[in-house]
Amino acid sequence: MVFLCDFDGTITKVDVVDTFLEVFADREYLDVEERWLKGEISSLDCLSQQVSLVKDIDKEKVDYFLESIEIDEHFKDFVEFVKTFSGKVFIISDGFRYFIEKILDKHGIKVDLILSNELIFTEEGLKVEFPYYYPFCSAKMGNCKCKFYEKNIHHEKLYYIGDGRSDFCVATKVEKVFAKGKLYEYLKSVGKKVYKFENFKDIIKNLQEEIKNDGKRTFRT
Repeated sequence: MVFLCDFDGTITKVDVVDTFLEVFADREYLDVEERWLKGEISSLDCLSQQVSLVKDIDKEKVDYFLESIEIDEHFKDFVEFVKTFSGKVFIISDGFRYFIEKILDKHGIKVDLILSNELIFTEEGLKVEFPYYYPFCSAKMGNCKCKFYEKNIHHEKLYYIGDGRSDFCVATKVEKVFAKGKLYEYLKSVGKKVYKFENFKDIIKNLQEEIKNDGKRTFRT
């Protein structure tokens, strides 16, 4: 079994990228956000432009900021639960790998894979790279979650966990989805069966019930 899991607002209690921009970026980043919400620019262009508005920054300041970010108290238990059944947890995010790794390391959490955009520190300032960019991404994201799904794990017993707009496309393709926030409302609006959760303890309980109903302590692949 494989769990694809969003990061910002799903594992963390706030959207880390949005909070980072609120703290460090020029207010113009809000205008860029509005253009993205209106569909005038892609997620990739939005993120690149917003990061370019972050001035006078270094790793020390970023690391200090990341220390303040809280995660779901039950996420670590969830990862350990999944590993008990030889499952895998993949974090697939349109945020930044640097943020994700720093936050998970703080809590001693190891996942099986992280697919995300890259935040690069240079003498001129911050830059963004998009190693998982796909030019035909229907959601116009920097990290095309659907492309990863289609190329790599369509044959697996698959679950998806998310909360926001970057999850809309891929969540419609996955058999079982745990959702909250905008993702939950969207999936309900399009008639997709979805399981609502408030925290990862809810997901663990749901999976325990699934195991019970299967009549065995394993997952089918």
